[in-house]
Formats: sequence, C-alpha cells, structure tokens
Amino acid sequence: MECCLVTRSPIAGPDGHPTTQDLTLEISLARDGKRSRQAIGALPASEWSNSSTAHTGTGHTNEPIDPTYKQHALPTWSRLGSGESDEFATFAQGRSAWEDSAELQESVEDDLRLFAERSDHTEGFLLTSSLSSGFSGLTTSFVEHVRDEFPKAILWATGMLENSRSWTRSDSERSKAQRMLNEALGLVALEDFATMVLPIQPVTPWQMPADLKEGELRILPGQEWRRYVRDDVDAATAYEILRTMHLQSAGTELREADALSSITEQLNWRGNNKVASLVGMNPIAPREYWSKDDADAVKELKRAQKDWSAYQEEESGTASSVDQQRLHRRDRDDEVPYAQYSVVRGLDFAESQEMGPLLEKSVLPLRDPLARWVSLPDPYPLDPTRVAPIFRGLHPSTGHPLVLPSAPGLPLVSSTAQPANAALFGLSDPRYPSALSFTAQQPRSIPILTTLSTTPRARVWFRHLSRGIGELRRVRAGVLGEYEVALGGREGLDECRERLEALWDEYGGGAADEDELEAQAARDEDENWDATQQQDDWDM
Repeated sequence: MECCLVTRSPIAGPDGHPTTQDLTLEISLARDGKRSRQAIGALPASEWSNSSTAHTGTGHTNEPIDPTYKQHALPTWSRLGSGESDEFATFAQGRSAWEDSAELQESVEDDLRLFAERSDHTEGFLLTSSLSSGFSGLTTSFVEHVRDEFPKAILWATGMLENSRSWTRSDSERSKAQRMLNEALGLVALEDFATMVLPIQPVTPWQMPADLKEGELRILPGQEWRRYVRDDVDAATAYEILRTMHLQSAGTELREADALSSITEQLNWRGNNKVASLVGMNPIAPREYWSKDDADAVKELKRAQKDWSAYQEEESGTASSVDQQRLHRRDRDDEVPYAQYSVVRGLDFAESQEMGPLLEKSVLPLRDPLARWVSLPDPYPLDPTRVAPIFRGLHPSTGHPLVLPSAPGLPLVSSTAQPANAALFGLSDPRYPSALSFTAQQPRSIPILTTLSTTPRARVWFRHLSRGIGELRRVRAGVLGEYEVALGGREGLDECRERLEALWDEYGGGAADEDELEAQAARDEDENWDATQQQDDWDM
C-alpha cells in the first residue's frame, strides 16, 4: 500500500506555474523487501524519461534518511499466492494487522503528522493498494485513520485488483472467493471514506483467434484498442505496460496544482458517483487518420480506447465470446458518462485543435464543464531500457501510425490490404508487407489519450460482486465463516451486498436485471441458513 500526500512545492516551475511534490508513506510485506515505486508515477510528463532513478528500489528516495519517504513492513505475513501457510489472504487479516499493532499505528501517525508539518498547502492524498488480498482490510483501516486526522482532505484511492497469474501455487475456488469478498468489502469501505475510488482490473491477456494463420493480422471485435500492439510479444507483458502508461499519465495530471479538487468535483458532481474509471488509447492519431464522417469517426474513437476499470470475463476466443464482444461494443457506442476529464499528450497545437471537436462529440450530450479535455505537448516517452518493444506499425520518431491517412482526390487503399496474387509473377506471396507488420524500430515516444470518468459501465462490477456473495450464500460456502466471524456475524456481508446493490442502482441498473436480482433474493430466502455449511472440495 502506498499513500502519497501531494503538497504544493515552494519552487515554481520553469513557466512560473505552481508545482507539487510527494510525501510518501508505504506499508509492505517484510518478506517482499523494498519494491519499485511504480504504481503511479510522481514526476511531470516532461521528466518521465528520468523517473527510473527517482522511483525505483535503488534510488535515493528509498533511503531511510529521506524525509519525504517512509516505509513500514508487516513482518508476519507472506504474499497471497505464495503457497506459504501465512498468506496475507483475507480482509479480516488486513484489519487485524492494523488494529492489533499499536506500534504500526503510532509510527504511521507520527509520519503523517510529520508530513502535515512539512506541507504548507496540501492538495490531497493519492493512495494505491491491492483490494484483492489482505491489503484490502489494512487499507480501509488506514483510510479511516487518515479521514479522522484529515477530515476535509481529498483522498483519491486507486484499488488494484488481482488474479492468480503471478502466483507460485495454483489457484483454487476458495482463493477466487476470497479475492471477490476482499474486493467487495474493500470497495464498500472505501466508498464510505475516500473522495474517489478508481478500481483497476487485473492483467487479462487477450486471446488470439484459434484459426489465425502465421503472419496474419486480425483484430477481434472489442480488441481494436490493441491494433498497434505486436502479436509476437507476451500478451500479459504488453497489457501491463499499456495499463501502467495510463496510470502514470492519470497520476501525473492528478498531481498538478489544484487538479485533485477540480477533477474530483467534476467527476462526482452528482454527489453519489465516487467510483471512477480509467480509459486510455495508445496511440491517439491526428484527425486525418480517422473517418471523414464525424459520426463514424466518433465510433472509431470509442472503439480504439481500452477501459482498464471495466469488469469483464476473460476472453475465450470462441464464437459466443465474439458475439458478446460485439454486443458490449454497441452498448459502449451508445453510452454517455456522467462526467469525463481527458488528457491528450503528444499532439501539437494544430493537431489538438483538429481533434478537439471529435473528442467533444464523442461525449455528447455532455458539454463543458461536465466534459473537459486538455492537450499537453509532451508525448509519453518509451525508454527502451525500461519498456519492452511491444508496438508495431508506428513511426519511430512521431509514434503516429504508418498507415497513410486518406487524401482528397486519391483512391483510398489500405496499407493493410493484401496485394494481388504475386505467385502469378513468380514472386513470394505477399509481395509487400503491411504497415502493421513493421516492428523493426520502436517509437521513441507515443501520443496517448488518458481519460478519467464516472460512467454507468461501473455497475457491471458491482453486479458481479453482489451476485458472487449471493452465490456463496446459496451454496453455503465454508469460506464465508471466517469472514462472518471477523465481521461480527452474517449481517456484515449482508450489509455489504445491500450496499453493492444500491451502487448498482445509482449507476443506472436497468429493469432487465431487476427480475434476476429478485429471483436471486427469493433463492436466498428459501435456503435454511441454520443448516451446517457444506465443505466443498474447493473450500479446503
């Protein structure tokens, strides 16, 4: 768990505008050692290329003598998925790790007090933590403490959700249930005490079509966002790199002077939409690369973006999943967010002015001040020593697509189209490679679009968590016992589920789902909860 108090710096920037600095407190597992501080970058975009020395485990900011960085360790736990007997696995363990350690509470309180003394102008707190492990409970206890000490401060909480991809041991149904319960309880608690909550879904590599031929370039519906990502690199690595780029982009913008207050006020203008979404595009191409018809261009723009917060089942590549992706895409084309704040990085002034009307039309009927966007000249730097070569079909200098934009008076021929049958002329087929097959040289930087929004799409995650608790109730899963004991009885989880259903309703839960929820409630009432809980194989 990392908590940054963002404070106004006494030193103005080169342009005379005020700047900010981070005062960082971290709580980690002692067995993991010091880790890279990579969840959200703290430096402005112009200095991202130098952040490898300022924000890594070997950098000077991690030394104990640094008054802007304080680290605390939990000595008795191992990470979730390690296969050890003392995994930091449940919400209750996280709460106990905080509540049972007076030493940890006192040292954290001292550090926060020291940070407050060093801060003449506090912007707010940026907190990043796992919500799928025991850190869910620890983080909510910490946030309650921060809220007591700083009742009026803005607290932006980014909740990293996890799966079992990096685990040492194999996953189990019990572990899946624990992660789901941790996320549900953590979300409900953060929704109470944080100003905004930004969930980030776990690394979920895309699946390639089963009938894909070697050298063939094909993008499934719903995967348009990875058009310029190579197929011959590890999908999980590429996914995480893209996700980190937008976490850093959003974190950098939130650290601008007065940004935390203005952005949170804009996104939650309704007062009941604390759960935000992070959406990104890599790269964002200038206007001439998009369809000339604005309506078609708006659809292309939406489909080229990836929502890193939206819950969805892992793609299977089957025909049914392809149909489901098309359905989700149509829903997204018609969806209007409650509020949206976008940052364009890397387009020059003329290019950004040409893209502006398209960005504004993509969120209609929302208008300023509910829909705002800013354009900054610095693109996202791709340091080859820190970023794997995952891109294809991009210009090495500009990061723009190599696919030529349409030109008036010239026939529009796609550079991805296959040539005529070259075998007729004794040539290898295809004769000319497509633009998207170019991977020889990676771009030095890339223009990107990063968007923070509050959107009805978040309700899908709320429904998933609510249904998950209901299903565990229905089968009388033994894993519920340890949570109910820690929460003082069954009422704690029931209240959590009720809160999730209320959130689902606040974010536009439709009548089509109400019948299913009522049916689930009827099934719950029919169960005899005084009966002995069944101990399934997955609950061992």
